[in-house]
Amino acid sequence: MDDSLIPTLALATLLIVALIAIVGLVMFKRKPANQHPMDKAPDGAIATVPVDDKP
Repeated sequence: MDDSLIPTLALATLLIVALIAIVGLVMFKRKPANQHPMDKAPDGAIATVPVDDKP
């Protein structure tokens, strides 16, 4: 086996693993159950918490 293929194999492996991780993260975040409940309301507006300023 030629020694010049080893760095190429290492780089290809790194890029493939990074691509799989990015695709997995995107698929995970697209699922509604995995999103933060305060990010957005169902209508697309940013959710707010009512504050009672009266003592």
